[in-house]
Amino acid sequence: MQRVHPLQTNPEFSILRTDYFHEYRVENWHLARDGSGSVIRHTSPWSWKHSIIPLIISISWPKVRAGSFARALILLTTIFFVWTRCTQVIHESVIVLPEHGIQLETHKGLPPLTLFITRRFVPYTILRDVVINEGIKRWDIRYYLVALKEGATGSVGLEVCFPNILPHFPILLQVYRDLREFVALQMSLSSQPP
Repeated sequence: MQRVHPLQTNPEFSILRTDYFHEYRVENWHLARDGSGSVIRHTSPWSWKHSIIPLIISISWPKVRAGSFARALILLTTIFFVWTRCTQVIHESVIVLPEHGIQLETHKGLPPLTLFITRRFVPYTILRDVVINEGIKRWDIRYYLVALKEGATGSVGLEVCFPNILPHFPILLQVYRDLREFVALQMSLSSQPP
């Protein structure tokens, strides 16, 4: 098993290679583009500032009349705050399983603890191609990696890789090149007569 960081400009991207699978992982942070080398995190662990919120709630809870609207509002706000803290995207992965297909994973939780994992599997029998596409979001152009899969009725479905993080183009290009080799190999194996 070997984990490598192939791009010096994007250390949040790593590749884990084994004999059985390849994992392309993008963590939810990146280096500042101003050359300072500082880390910009899109996830944040629980800090001392967040400990003030339960303190304020515990002080104000007895002062609010039971069954009142204010108590319900405090409770809903607390639940919302805890939910948003515990469902941050920690990292996303594309896992290539030779002879089977690709698996797209999103790990969410309170860093560094993973609480929820979402997995989508695309078997190689319905995987048709992998493309890098571009989309416009307000005044910004974003690149994203898409796995094209064939539907039951012959229609084409899309599975977006790294949908929450949307990594920079050099990362997508590296994953794209490796996935294209996998798709081409699977297509050549499936077209050979038994």
